Formats: sequence, C-alpha cells, structure tokens
Amino acid sequence: MNFMAYGGYSFSYPEPLLSSKPPPLAVVYAIAILNLTWKPLPYEPIYFGESEDLTRDSLPFHPAFERWSAHPAVREGGRLYVSYLWLPRRTADFREHVERTLIAQYRPACNWSKRDPTRSLLASSPR
Repeated sequence: MNFMAYGGYSFSYPEPLLSSKPPPLAVVYAIAILNLTWKPLPYEPIYFGESEDLTRDSLPFHPAFERWSAHPAVREGGRLYVSYLWLPRRTADFREHVERTLIAQYRPACNWSKRDPTRSLLASSPR
C-alpha cells in the first residue's frame, strides 16, 4: 500500500472522495485536490478534519462539503480526494491536536468558518 505524508504523518494514498470507503475507526483525514505543482506528490490538501468513526460521519454530507466542491480546481472539473491517518487507539484530544497542527502548517483553503470570513479559497497556502 502506498502512503502520503502530511506533516510527518503517514496518511493512506489519496483516493477519489465519492468512491472512498471510510475506515470504521478514529482518523484524521485530508481532503485534497490534484495539483501537478504540489510536491512531493500532486495532492494539495484543502481541508483537514478528524472523526471518531467516518462511517457514521459521512463526508459527502459534511458541513464543509460545499466549500470543498467550490474550490476552483473542483469547479474546473477536478475531483476531490481523501486520505486517512488511522488513529484507533488515540483520544479525541490527540486527533484534534494533529488536526490543528496540520491546519497551522498547511493553511488549507477550506479550513475556515463563518466566524472568519476573510479566508479565501484563492488564498495561497505554504507547502
């Protein structure tokens, strides 16, 4: 199995979001778009999240799904991809810590809230 590294953590290799079967255990997940200039692999993260069980928290019904779908790369015909970091023996606090750390490092375009309207889908994010 191939892996994708974000922030030093080994995530599963990205697969199309709508055909992905989420693991029934605690994870941190990355929503990504194909970006051929992104290094080392061409999957740019646009959102990081965490869940105790994604089989209950369906990603296509996630509150941020509209934001992901509104990303310019997706509007232009691209796909959304998802990768998982399995953390079955870790607490919610640890998952949230990993999620916050990845958001701070990558500043993904879709990790913003209604309380922060200054965030833009076109904002650049550090690699």
